[in-house]
Amino acid sequence: MELASEYSVEDLLAAVEAGRLDHMQAILGAGRVDVNATGRIVDAFGDEETRTTLAYACERGRIDAVELLLSRDDIQVNSTCGENGWSALMFATDRDHMERTSTFLSVSLSLALGLVRTNWPNDLTGKRSALMIASERGHAEVVRLLMGHSGVDVNLADADGRTAIMFAIEFDHMEVVGLLSEHAGEKIKKYIDFAIRHDKYEALATILKYIENGNNMRYTNDDGKPLVECCAQYLGHKAAMKLLILDMPVEIQDGNFVQRKNHSYSWSSFMDATHPVKLNVRLSCLQSILNEQKYEPCTEQLLRELAFAKDKHDREVIQITDASTRKYFYDHLFYCGRYEIFDGPPVHVSNTAVVVMAYDHGICVQLYHKYKNGSTLDVNGFIECNKVLGREVSKFGTKKDKKREGEKWNAEFQLWDKDSNGSLSEDEFLRYCAQYCGKKLKVAMKFMKNSDEYQREIDNREGLDNSFVLSFLPSVDQSAFQANLNPLKIHGGYPMTEYPHVMVMPAADRSLEDIYLKERPGENEQRILLQQVAEGLQHLHKNELVHGDVKKLNVIRVGHRLKLIDLDAATDFRDPVGAKFSSGCLPPELFYKLESAEEIDLHSNHWANVESTNQELWQKVKPKGNFVVKSYRHKEDELPYTLVKAHPSLDVWAFGALMYKMCSGEELVATDKNQDVLDDKIEQAATWTQEHLKTRIHNKIGNCHVRDLLEKLLVVNPDDRITMSGVLEHPYFKVDPSGITDKFQEVIDKVIETNANVLQVDQKVDRVIDLSNEHLKQLSTTKQDIMRGVFQATEVIIPTSFVILPMDLTKESVGNGEEKLDSLFKFMCTKTIDFSLSVAKAMKSDSAIISTGDPMFLYLVDEVEGTPVIPSSSQTSVYPIRIDTQTPQFLAVAAPFLQAGLNLLHGIKTVTTLAKYIGISNPTNSVVDNAIKLLKATKMKSSVVNFNVVHLAVQAGSQSPKLVQRIRGAALRELELFFKEKDSKNTYAGLQRTYTADGHALWTSPENAEKINMGKPQPETLTAAQEQSNSIVKFYKELLQVHDDKKIEDNTPNKELLQVHNDMKIEVNTPNEELLRVHEDKKIEDCTPNLTRKKEDEKEIEKRSCALMELDTNPSKEGRIEKVCTCELM
Repeated sequence: MELASEYSVEDLLAAVEAGRLDHMQAILGAGRVDVNATGRIVDAFGDEETRTTLAYACERGRIDAVELLLSRDDIQVNSTCGENGWSALMFATDRDHMERTSTFLSVSLSLALGLVRTNWPNDLTGKRSALMIASERGHAEVVRLLMGHSGVDVNLADADGRTAIMFAIEFDHMEVVGLLSEHAGEKIKKYIDFAIRHDKYEALATILKYIENGNNMRYTNDDGKPLVECCAQYLGHKAAMKLLILDMPVEIQDGNFVQRKNHSYSWSSFMDATHPVKLNVRLSCLQSILNEQKYEPCTEQLLRELAFAKDKHDREVIQITDASTRKYFYDHLFYCGRYEIFDGPPVHVSNTAVVVMAYDHGICVQLYHKYKNGSTLDVNGFIECNKVLGREVSKFGTKKDKKREGEKWNAEFQLWDKDSNGSLSEDEFLRYCAQYCGKKLKVAMKFMKNSDEYQREIDNREGLDNSFVLSFLPSVDQSAFQANLNPLKIHGGYPMTEYPHVMVMPAADRSLEDIYLKERPGENEQRILLQQVAEGLQHLHKNELVHGDVKKLNVIRVGHRLKLIDLDAATDFRDPVGAKFSSGCLPPELFYKLESAEEIDLHSNHWANVESTNQELWQKVKPKGNFVVKSYRHKEDELPYTLVKAHPSLDVWAFGALMYKMCSGEELVATDKNQDVLDDKIEQAATWTQEHLKTRIHNKIGNCHVRDLLEKLLVVNPDDRITMSGVLEHPYFKVDPSGITDKFQEVIDKVIETNANVLQVDQKVDRVIDLSNEHLKQLSTTKQDIMRGVFQATEVIIPTSFVILPMDLTKESVGNGEEKLDSLFKFMCTKTIDFSLSVAKAMKSDSAIISTGDPMFLYLVDEVEGTPVIPSSSQTSVYPIRIDTQTPQFLAVAAPFLQAGLNLLHGIKTVTTLAKYIGISNPTNSVVDNAIKLLKATKMKSSVVNFNVVHLAVQAGSQSPKLVQRIRGAALRELELFFKEKDSKNTYAGLQRTYTADGHALWTSPENAEKINMGKPQPETLTAAQEQSNSIVKFYKELLQVHDDKKIEDNTPNKELLQVHNDMKIEVNTPNEELLRVHEDKKIEDCTPNLTRKKEDEKEIEKRSCALMELDTNPSKEGRIEKVCTCELM
């Protein structure tokens, strides 16, 4: 460029842009241009702007020009220019020219101080500063340089109230946010609110690191969501700890941990593996909390509280966290990192064993690896895993039962085989386990003192069927058990290192002792229980084993079957018995009376030192009136008596003593808590005579079959005792079913015919899926089958499908959680049936069916969608209708409509609708499945309805139109009066009446009604055909002929189960059936001969069958229809 003879500011600016330092010096040297004056330039957008020379040099990046200008004494670094009134420093920071900015700050101390003032001079208050600009642009190095000088105020706000930190937050410059937060002081909490308000959670996580005092800081966003969840992916250790400490699920009160009532679930959200918290951060925070000084005295308790804290869906943290954190919990909480031993005392303690209950958290993974085929689990392995997990139904049953069982497991397998490749991955199997057992199994752990007894238990179970004998479960190695014994603490302070041999078994429901004392089984139940014990002993004897300690405590119930336990006393045939015993169940041949001093010395020498070292054992073996049990420690020692060889007859006597106790309520011989004979009764136990036993049995037992069997069990001479096979063939356990089976079959056929009608309804309802023409056709047919036979379509001017629930779901705070959803569904289904069952009884006294203390709420059903209609809380609606007290006449009419509403419900849609209103956006598969199964079962469930308004019409048996009119008119009047009172404006919860193509009325939303109407013409008249009149009477006759749900039980092995008429089960037995008891008021005496009993059964069945048939032939008997129990056998 060439210099003009007369210079201007614009010439000086042009020299800057051209980078001509010599021209700048010439112009400035001429002294005609003010170095601080502004001149005009054209910016990058073609707009005219003004700049000072220094500002322009900064903007253009001319470092040498900046140095030249700053060297002049007359330069004013605070001068501003441009539309925004920026200083030179602002232009430098805007372009991130670090070298120029550094030059500004290093020319001289005076200039540097001037520049600091330039940042925020008094006349620029309320305008943007260089720091704000650098923060907005994300120039971290510029910010760092500026923050290195005193006097910089990071909290200075512009005219809009925004500070440098806010600019950095808004534009996601995390490094700048961190640099500024370090200097924000007390106002940092203001920036936390700003970040939350603008959903800037990465910035929030950054700011949290610089919080010194987090007290009174918020830990949820404006919607109440925990901040740890909002910030999950950005959290570091320090920031996470700030939030977690503020919202812990527990607190210390009076030295104990208590649940905090109003916490916001920050801890469970932080630990939830579905939230993207870094694994190392999650684990480090857990460890830091445990190391907090204030928790030091109770770290173990705190760890347990943190592991089992619940999230808002009532799930435990230990189950929802990631695998590595879960392992940390397991390793520090559970024995061997796997067994969660229950709090409280052991369930059993003896001199040689301690038994505790526990959850095994590692069983599912171990089962997968045990039964997988290659790298995945096939259907056979899946079934084997479920056997161990206790989900398999009993293996006893017919081939048909077993086939049905196999089909069920195949369907279950396919459900969880998400990729349909015919196998389950480990992840798929564990998700299945999480659904059904929470990935844990309740187990019993037996810690044993003596290695020989432990090994005997192991050896004795080899080859035995776990249907009769409690099996072992897969577990950790014995070495792992023993390595972890030292820190193991059991309630009661037992030294567990003295019990180093551990076996793990399925947890029992109850022992036979508990069943007898607490459930108080009746005669029939006692027979079933005794039969299962006998079958178990028979199985042992077939395997040449004698149990040796048969008593109620050594028989437990797992699932629905009794099994034998404590096989450490079991002995092979021909080996001596007596090493372990309970003398109360021993036969006379196991007792001996010491007759001389020599025999007393021999006995004393054999048990030397036992009195001082093992007092409990000494109490069992010491002489009582010179009587002792033929026991031993070392069978090679010389003894005063000959040891008794193991023989099945020993168990036969013990079984007899057990049976005597259960049937008479008294012990054969009085015993102590360990079932050892009392000191003053040992002579009685050792000196039984057959005559004495017979007298005792006849005095205490009234049932002749029980007496006869006991006389064959409790025999002094062991050679004369019955075998266990003979026991099971005894008449007490066997009933001849011939002659009554045919009568049963007649009743079964009649009931199955009725049941088939209900099944057809269920199948039709299941096909109600969408709004297609086929769907509407099916829906029309379904409604006609269920209820519409009662009314002509033109007369249905009110909704006739509804359900009841125990609460108003339109109100706030109705509760949440899947348990609430489950209870709502159960109430809706079961109350419908309960209404029907109670109507007949209530009408006799004209009393209320619903008490005023238990209000219920009636919801209309959208018959197309298949869901209850729940108005939103913002709507003003009379629905749901509260029902406090209604007359039985009304509910007699309402009951079938409730059933109709239930039959029209669509399972999945109803579940999701109810879930939405109690705060569950996505109910789990198990809840959905259970609800659908319950709904299907209820649709099949029978109810007994005595219709006051249709009774006489149906009794008449007439097929005339007059009958139809009487039924229709009475029922409609009741319903119309109800809706007129409760819904005077006929809003019907927004439902609208429409018609299917064949003329049947449907109640649905206006949107659905419009779709339906678009596909067909509106019928002008809809007339009921004559066959509809016939179906009316048939419908109500069938409705009134429904039978009480009863079970015909013939409880013996090898029975074929016929499931008929919903929940009523008639069990037809092949060999080994139970004695039949027919009718509550007429019990057959157990001592009646089989032939007599069979004839009485036949008469009773014939009488009941005739009563059933009479409903078809004489419905008006004595002016009313009675409920008829098809079969009521006990």
